[in-house]
Amino acid sequence: MNAEERIREIRKGVLMWYPFKRGSSVLFIGNETDPLFEMLKGCSVDLFSLSVNQLNDIGRLRKREFEYIVAIESLEVLQDIQGAIGLLSKHLSEKGHMILGFNNRLGVRYFFGDRDPYTNQSFDGIENYRHTYSKKEDDFFGRCYDKETITSWIVHMGLKYCCYSVLPDFSNVQMVLRDDYQSNEDFTVRVIPTYNHPKTIFIEEDYVYNTLQRNGMFHSMANCFIFDCSKEEDNEAILQVTSSMGRNEEDAFFTIIRQDILNKKSVIKMPAYCEGKNKIKKMIEVADELREHDIDVIEMKVDKNGSLEMPYISEPTAQLYFRELAASDERMFLEKLDEFINVISHSSIHISEHNHDGEGAVLAKAYLDMVPLNCFVIKGRFVFFDQEFVADDYPLNAVIYRTLAIIARSIGTVGASVTFNDLLKRYNLYDNREKWESLEREFLSDLRKEDELANYYTKKRYDSSQVYSNRLRMNFSSEEYLRRFVNIFKGIDNKKVIIFGTGQFAKRFMELYGGDYDVEAVIDNNISRQGEDFYGVKISGADVLDSYEHGTYRVIVCIKNFLSVTNQLEKMGVNDYVIYDPSQVYERQRKPVSVPLNGHSDNGINNTPKKYHTGYIAGVFDLFHVGHLEKFKLAKEQCDYLIVGLVSDEGVVKYKKTTPFIPFEDRKAMLEACRYVDEVVKI
Repeated sequence: MNAEERIREIRKGVLMWYPFKRGSSVLFIGNETDPLFEMLKGCSVDLFSLSVNQLNDIGRLRKREFEYIVAIESLEVLQDIQGAIGLLSKHLSEKGHMILGFNNRLGVRYFFGDRDPYTNQSFDGIENYRHTYSKKEDDFFGRCYDKETITSWIVHMGLKYCCYSVLPDFSNVQMVLRDDYQSNEDFTVRVIPTYNHPKTIFIEEDYVYNTLQRNGMFHSMANCFIFDCSKEEDNEAILQVTSSMGRNEEDAFFTIIRQDILNKKSVIKMPAYCEGKNKIKKMIEVADELREHDIDVIEMKVDKNGSLEMPYISEPTAQLYFRELAASDERMFLEKLDEFINVISHSSIHISEHNHDGEGAVLAKAYLDMVPLNCFVIKGRFVFFDQEFVADDYPLNAVIYRTLAIIARSIGTVGASVTFNDLLKRYNLYDNREKWESLEREFLSDLRKEDELANYYTKKRYDSSQVYSNRLRMNFSSEEYLRRFVNIFKGIDNKKVIIFGTGQFAKRFMELYGGDYDVEAVIDNNISRQGEDFYGVKISGADVLDSYEHGTYRVIVCIKNFLSVTNQLEKMGVNDYVIYDPSQVYERQRKPVSVPLNGHSDNGINNTPKKYHTGYIAGVFDLFHVGHLEKFKLAKEQCDYLIVGLVSDEGVVKYKKTTPFIPFEDRKAMLEACRYVDEVVKI
């Protein structure tokens, strides 16, 4: 399955979980090119279709009634949606279901900066399009509606309904929840938001879901709704669906929480494809293996349809349990986390306890989903479920890192004092964190097909650096923003450069721009760091500024949460400061290129004026060879100044799925020694 086909499969997740009855009659409203139409064709139903523009011709279907009528994101282009619902309901059988899908104009994504899908402008729907379709000459081509408006149309037609909130949207459904159901999921780690236009986002949506649910705002601010309408009350219901479409056929499932007419709840894990039935058999085998090591696993069985059936557990997941403990009782949090890690450690035989790479113990079988997301806390005991993935001869520390990373992502939203680095140090993972992070990234990337779908996700997901930059602009006037964040090198030529900060932002600044300027001083308020070396400069306290005359220096603040530092500088009377934003592309200061009159330099290189002044070429350049040399020579013939972008060791591991033979610093030194290369920058 190629990327385009997989994207279509992801769209099918909107309704692939819905229990359409075999042999039933279905009317689809929309284009036959929609993946949902293709999905319905595979459901063994009697399928008819009408485009939304053909609704007036519905009479050609005569008096035929349908057991299902499906219209997802199609009726929104009509001016009289209520009339369309009434027209369709006349063709719905007495026990039939009409399934309607709408985008919510009050969806949380639009408050956080996403553009309206119909106007391509931010905030139009929130204001109910009062500036958009205000003139008669404005062409009407669609709009989003709020939940109350849609509900009023359905009720006016005399239909019963249940409403489902969809996360994050119809293009990539990951969770579906009935609006009267309180989920015990941690949405922060369960849902990865997608957007119409991610470059305008200024709040990370996934960190807000849990708060919205606790405050009763979750369903009114869902990005999309599915309304399951019928003429009669339906006593059986689906309460929640968790979807994992986008994975391999064997790994794609729908986990469904159901409630019967007696209000008894149950859970099934339904394969999206036939190949998933083999994975279900493996999951039962894994559960038996874990029980042999005295690990609690919930009871499971295979039902007549080949799905995995499990009891409904009302207790919280370990993820929520740890999040609440971290916020209320740090000592107990760490004790229970120790207990959880101990369970992981005893899940399999240890092949070895230590090796030369510092991996620690190696498990004969590592159960990669032994994480708090897939575990309940029942009477103080950890009880696992959904153990899908097993790796042979796998480092225990990699599994522990996965657990800590998932927990840290969640506890960061509740103001817990313990940090991710604290946890890594507690379990001796800090020194080799890049290795464990690489294994975690490799596992998730393969599972979610991140590389295959890279272009798709780049267009649909937010970038944290872009979000950060968008938020900065909101706090300053345009003039001050340009001065503080954009033109940070303007007028700096005759001033001393002082860096404030020694974290990741400062390291990135030094790697990209440290060679362009002579850094006079580096400041860190952390006393324990003062006196250390930072890229060849001794770290000082802020009092070092007193030794310089005002107007002779510029402070470049390289800290993400910079407000306390800028306040500190202003109290010290320092006004010439700027803030480094890693998402910005700043104009580089290039070393001057001298071109002799005779067109040749002392080393024999032809320096006749070239077609381009600055050239750029990028790569890994591992095991440097004559082909690389020839490439640089050809590039240098086209430009006066050649910059080589060199991929870092981490970048090679992440994107090339291999480890470079020669470390980054050695590769950099070799390139810098090449006569054709003027500058090497780290990618």
